[in-house]
Parts: sequence; structure tokens; C-alpha cells
Amino acid sequence: MAQEGEGEKKYYYKQVQYWLQNYGNAGNPDQRAVETYMDCETTEAVGSLRNELIGISRGNYEDKSMDLTVGVKRRMRHGTYQEWARLMLLWMASYKA
Repeated sequence: MAQEGEGEKKYYYKQVQYWLQNYGNAGNPDQRAVETYMDCETTEAVGSLRNELIGISRGNYEDKSMDLTVGVKRRMRHGTYQEWARLMLLWMASYKA
């Protein structure tokens, strides 16, 4: 997930970006978008998203990149991207198909 480039780490979260483009921007609350994602995607894709969210919840991201990818509104709503990721992980863990 981290890429080295010119002395700084750059984080690219492919599954988070996929989730946002296909589920997280439909006007539904994020919790509902997580549920839909888990209903529709493979176990491998769900695991990949979970791993990326774990990285974000541990602070492995750049604010500027996350502002562009996830959106400032989510950061403002949850306080930090770490808190947003923790909440997403909680929803994933408590989801029952």
C-alpha cells in the first residue's frame, strides 16, 4: 500500500477508491454502502478493503491524498480519517448477511 518515492511514503488504497466510486457516493449513508458492498463483492475484495481500512485506522495515509480520495466531508463528519476507517471496520465486523 505504501510506495516510496523521492524520500516520502505515498499511500494508495485501491479498494477504498473502488468502494467510494461504486458504493460510497450513491447518496446512501456509509454504513448502508458497506452492507451493499459486502453483499455484492467477493470474500477476497472484502478482505482487501478491510486490510486497507486497517492501514488507514493506524494512520498510514497522507491527509492531502485522503482529502482528494475519500473527501473532506467524511473527515469533518468523523474528526479524522482514522476514526472514519475504524467506524467502517466496526460496520464490517458487525454485518450479518
